[in-house]
Amino acid sequence: MIMEFDQVDRKILEILRLDGRASQAMIAKEVNLSAPAIAERIKKLEQTGVISGYRAILNPSAFGLDICAYVSIIPQPRHPVTNLVENLEKLQEVEEFHAIAGNYSYLIKVRVASTEELDNFLDKLFMLDGVERTQTTMVLKTNVDRPMPLPFS
Repeated sequence: MIMEFDQVDRKILEILRLDGRASQAMIAKEVNLSAPAIAERIKKLEQTGVISGYRAILNPSAFGLDICAYVSIIPQPRHPVTNLVENLEKLQEVEEFHAIAGNYSYLIKVRVASTEELDNFLDKLFMLDGVERTQTTMVLKTNVDRPMPLPFS
């Protein structure tokens, strides 16, 4: 269900999208409302699931995780994928895990420290029960990495 947002909600969401630590007082000043009114609006946005949470965005390089790769996975035919999905979810190197349409069934985003670690990870991945084939694309440079754009201006 698509929700309707007034201009104030839109501005609140835009501010929080760019800075999840923005104070209610700062937001109130931006939209010309009181801090309690902003708190109530944010609470409503959270309760309806529009805002699903807050988190710190960590720099992978600060942890030595300089290699990012996307791995597409084809599961073995006529083989239950439940165990495969559970095993993929447990791999600490996996940052994102998506079921996808197309030639491959799953796409994972992986972060590791080196190409050697990526190679070791791929060996471990290919040994999982249920993996038929994989294709790996290593990221050379990230040109854009930003918060989800809002569908309104």
